Amino acid sequence: MDIKQLRYFVAVVKEGGFSGAAAKLHLSQPSLSKAVRTLEEQIGFQLLERTTKRVNMTESGQVFYKRALYILAEMDIFEKEVNEVKVAGSGEVRLGMIESVKNWIPNVLSWYRKQYPDMHVVLKEVLGRNDIEQALRDYAVHICLTNEFIDEPDIVTAPLYTEKLVLVMSASHPLANRDTVHLADLSEEPFIITSKGFQTRKNITEAFEEAGVGMNYSYDADRFETILTLVEAGIGISIIPRNYIGEVVPDHLAIRELDSPSLERTVYLAYVKNRYRPPAIDALLQRMLESV
Repeated sequence: MDIKQLRYFVAVVKEGGFSGAAAKLHLSQPSLSKAVRTLEEQIGFQLLERTTKRVNMTESGQVFYKRALYILAEMDIFEKEVNEVKVAGSGEVRLGMIESVKNWIPNVLSWYRKQYPDMHVVLKEVLGRNDIEQALRDYAVHICLTNEFIDEPDIVTAPLYTEKLVLVMSASHPLANRDTVHLADLSEEPFIITSKGFQTRKNITEAFEEAGVGMNYSYDADRFETILTLVEAGIGISIIPRNYIGEVVPDHLAIRELDSPSLERTVYLAYVKNRYRPPAIDALLQRMLESV
């Protein structure tokens, strides 16, 4: 006994005979009649009483019919759910990201919400390279936005855009009155820098080393949010991605671009190469790549 046989039997009952059911099912009447007869042989009792004008269910057929309707209804729900899983997976997309993409990602997510309103989006902050690789391989995230180029055979790292790293200071800082600031001007300033192991720290230290300028390391912090809070309070200066600040610079902050090739970085989109991604998740990945 299979689902197709149940559908055939139910169609015969609903149409009141084999001819109407055969037309609805796009089958020949002899094929349909044979399929129902085979079903009766398999279950071991008669379902229908056949007359020249119409068919009627036997008493056992009535019980079987009710159960068949229930099974088919459940099967329809199951098929819909399977199709939803095929398109959307669990209905959740998990996106790893670095802080500086906070002003880039909203446009992409706005489009995504319109296209896939039922998808739940989880944004996870993933910073260090080891954390990124582990999050991708453990399926903790589907996609990761990072400033780390990951050279691994199982991970694709595609460039999205480049961003400047700029000097940030309190608007009341003496250097804020200058139109041009050089790295040499910062050697004695208390510097707030991202923690060891972060790519941004590497970019900054390389810029100072290339310029032959020393740094006055005063504070380490994991997050740009913390760094800006300290800068705003006049505790020190820092260098962070321009995109993190946004288009409008707050009145209490001042920023300056510094002349160093190391103070520019690429933001990448990273994902596991051979991982199956449901269409609803793959659509987000493709949209990000197309937004470059």
